[in-house]
Amino acid sequence: MSLSVACAHTLVLGAANSIPTAYVENGKQSGMLVDVIHEAFQRAGYPIQIALMPWARCLAEVKAGKIDGIFSAYRTREREEFLTYSDEVLITQVQALFVRKDSTISFDGDLKKISELRIGVINETSYGPRFDEELRQGTFKKVDTTDSASSNIRKLLQDRIDVIPSYRHVALDSARTLGVAGSIKELSPSIESIPSYLAFSNKKDHRKIARAFDQALRSMKKDGTYDAIFNQYLAGSGVRQ
Repeated sequence: MSLSVACAHTLVLGAANSIPTAYVENGKQSGMLVDVIHEAFQRAGYPIQIALMPWARCLAEVKAGKIDGIFSAYRTREREEFLTYSDEVLITQVQALFVRKDSTISFDGDLKKISELRIGVINETSYGPRFDEELRQGTFKKVDTTDSASSNIRKLLQDRIDVIPSYRHVALDSARTLGVAGSIKELSPSIESIPSYLAFSNKKDHRKIARAFDQALRSMKKDGTYDAIFNQYLAGSGVRQ
């Protein structure tokens, strides 16, 4: 699709300010999902603007129709009431638990066994069906809420919380940016791997744009551009995809 047939309206897409997916470096937006989104919409022929903000605000603004879309979002029943999801997976996110390096906490895959620990979560964030369901059921007795991965890691190292669930890339890169990469560790096994998507506000009909995005993203995966962008950010980081 060429720019001549695309809509003149600049799409505003919200994303959580989080390394390595979407963040600001030297006054410029960067991140592997920022680069993927820009490349896909350039191919699709739609001008975009990315707004970085806390995830809870992203959800509130897209629900109200103040922005056109958000990334990357898990599919949940509640979100499907106000979002139209793209078909093509933007990224498969590995959710895992992280603790302090010297912690004796272990995890065998049963979330109920950590119910008495102090859990740190990010406001309005989905951690996938398994963890979200335990949160809904009140399994975790002590839940501390914050607005960012960096804040969660600081609380963890200050012994204000015991464990944090997180998208693996975000936890490890946030810790590295804070200069404390050697102070946290990931527990094994991971919680689960969950596909996440670009999603659009239902306040307007974005179906045509979603189809164009899907086509562009598929072409990026086919010609190697998608993997090249991810490798650029993850090479040498010690992060497992």
